[in-house]
This record gives sequence, C-alpha cells and structure tokens, in this order.
Amino acid sequence: MKGYYLRYLKYALLFLSLQSGLAYGVDESLLLAAQNMLAKGQSVEALDLLDPHEEEYAGDKEYDYLYGLALLDTGEPAGAVFAFQRVLAIEPNFAGARLELGRSYFDMGQMQRAQREFVIVQSQSPPKGVIDVIDKYMAAIESRNLQNRQGWKGFLQLGFGDDSNVNSATSAENFLGFDLTDESRETSSSVLSTLGGVSYDLPFNFDSKFFFKASVNHRANNDASFTSTINYDLLAGYNKSFSTLGDISVAMQFYTADVDGDFNNKGLNITSQLNINFSPTNQMGLFLRGGNVDYDTAFDIKDIDQAIAGLSWAHVFSGQSRVSVVLAAILGQDSAVEDDSPYGRDYTGIRLSASYPVTHRLNFFASVGGTDSDYEGSFFESDEIRTDSLTDFSFGSSWRVNKTWLLKGLIGQTTNTSNIEIFDYDRSIIMLTARSEFLP
Repeated sequence: MKGYYLRYLKYALLFLSLQSGLAYGVDESLLLAAQNMLAKGQSVEALDLLDPHEEEYAGDKEYDYLYGLALLDTGEPAGAVFAFQRVLAIEPNFAGARLELGRSYFDMGQMQRAQREFVIVQSQSPPKGVIDVIDKYMAAIESRNLQNRQGWKGFLQLGFGDDSNVNSATSAENFLGFDLTDESRETSSSVLSTLGGVSYDLPFNFDSKFFFKASVNHRANNDASFTSTINYDLLAGYNKSFSTLGDISVAMQFYTADVDGDFNNKGLNITSQLNINFSPTNQMGLFLRGGNVDYDTAFDIKDIDQAIAGLSWAHVFSGQSRVSVVLAAILGQDSAVEDDSPYGRDYTGIRLSASYPVTHRLNFFASVGGTDSDYEGSFFESDEIRTDSLTDFSFGSSWRVNKTWLLKGLIGQTTNTSNIEIFDYDRSIIMLTARSEFLP
C-alpha cells in the first residue's frame, strides 16, 4: 500500500498543488525543505521541522498538507486528520488532501470514513496512478482484510517515584483511646513499579472484533513493604463499530491482587460500553458494569457486589490547539455480602480531564474529580453512619521519544474527608514512567 503508486501519488499531487506558488507570508524555504525531506522518506525530520510552526502557519493549505503528510507517515494519523481537514475547509476539491485524509482514517481503523473519502476522490476523475492506489485501499476494505488487523501487541512500563501515604491511612496517632500501629497510620515510601501486558485482536469482520488482554502490575513500596502489591488482570471482550456513528463493546474482566506477597482479593465484572459520535469532535459514552469483589477469608466482611453506571462527554477543540476535554459522571452501589458488614455504600462521582498536545511529541494533561460515598452500616459500634468525600487532582506531561517509547511525569494529590476521623487522609504522589509498546 505504501509502494511506488503511493510515493508517486503524494509528490505528483503535491507538485500540482504548489505549482501556482506558495501562499503569502509562509516561509517558502521551510516548505520546500520539508517537501524534500518527505520525498526522501525523512518524515520524522520533516515533522520536527514543521511542528514548531503550527501555531503560526496552521490554516495555510500548503503548510497543512505537508504537516499532515509528516504526521501520517510518522504514525500520527489522528493529528493528520486535523491538518487535512483544515486544507479541505479552504479547498474542498483538493484531491491530494482528501486522499490523504482517507489514508489517515484507514490507519485509524475507521474504514467507513476512509471509504467515503476515497469515493469522493474517485468521482473527481484522478490520474491513473491515483486510481490504482485508491483501488488497492478499496480492495482492502471491501475484502475485509482481517489478517493485517489481527495479532499480538505488547507493552512494558517501568516507573519510580514517591508516595506520601502508600496505605491511604490517617495521620492520627490514636483512635477511640487506642494507640494506632505504624501499619494503621500514614506511611510514606519511595515507589518502584513494573507493568507489562499483551493484547490480541481477532477481527470477526471489518467492523467488529474479539479482543483479549492480560497484564501484571507490580508496585514495590520500598519503605513500607506491607503495602506492596501485585495485580494480575485478564480481560476478554467484543467490539462492533457502526460506521461513523460510534461503537459498542462488551467485556469480562477477572483480576486477583496480592498484598505483601499474600492473596488479598479477587474480582470479576462485566462491562458494556456504548460510544456515540455526534461529530468528528464530539462523542458521548455510556457504560454499565456489574461484578463482585471477594476478599481473603480473614477479610470476608469487606466482600461486595458492585453495580456502576456512567456517562461521559468528550470534545476535541478544532483549530490550532487540538485541546481535548472529557467530562464524566458515575453512579454506583456496593452491596455488602455479609449481613453485618458496614462496607455497603451508595456513591456518586464526577471527573473533568483535559489534554493539550503542544507538539506531536509533547503533551500536557490534567484531571480533577470527586466522589461522595454514603455507607449503609456503622463502624466501631458507632451510631453515626459513615459518609466520605474524596477529591483528587493530578497533572503531568508526556514526551513521545519515538514510535515505541513514551516518557511520562505525573504529580497527584488526593484528600478523603470523613465524619469518622480514622478514615480521613491526605496523599500526594509523584511518578516518572517509561513505556514501550511493541509488536512480536
């Protein structure tokens, strides 16, 4: 798909589009240098050259076209979509940009949108070389080329940092006249984390697939080993896409968690998710989850059945910033399995998240949220029913080193306020992680 015809297509159409001259105010040498780099297959270098000028030149069709090509050829099809859409907003009949927009959708797995763009280009009576390239893409879509979409993927993530309260415990020294042990009080620790996993996609047809995931997450709290954890996670599900309208998925997840080397709890849940696309920049999500958490025999009183519903809205701002925001709300109930357990609760939560891709490599993100919980039982033989209010805030940045490696830094703060003092706590964390994604 990326052989002779595609190389001919890009630069033949680029020459035709630029032969009338460059737009006023754009650095001609910059665009010509980027064009030469792309022609030589130096897409990373072209992107590094063009990216710092996006704020200045976004909206110029020649710049956006080259910028979109560089993004697409370096594995950033989502960013390329915005660039090519800006070109087409100025010149809807620019066949080269529309074809590359189709390629971008194709690489994102949005086959119906890709097909729509290819059909429009076909209707514009393009040259034979262009027709040949389109035919190859259309054949891949129509034949539902599943082999290229199935297979294994893997990732490995390493991290280190510091946690001011690894056990989410009170800072009080005593409660109800009893001195609290060190393990029952706020404990800080340095943190080393190792997370690894694999996934496998098995397409059923070109708009639906089965998916499987497995991961292991080890968190070593070096100064408080009694809180160190290992989580094992298995997930299997099914996803179906409805053209440009959205998609639906159903998944079953099983996990087990060890604390300080011993089994602590396990859980099983089923989640259904519906995403509805109102436009390329607006999406609503709905999800339902039901399951249970089963603790070790010594902690049976904490066993619960869970039911959660959620609603989210995601918006990507158009134009130069490409800032995305997600607003989500949840409503949940934990039903205690033991009749005398105080751990049943009703809770509601809300969260606002935002992401700002400064460049194709550098991204800033932030999140703020809160959860209110009303428990059903009493704790410590108190007549007062427990109510908690948890708030958290985090922000950070990520740096895409290359297609394989991503570096991330995160700072977070969590505060839980309860009418029962022992459940009050504050927690701050700082983490640096390096993540590698790979194909076998």
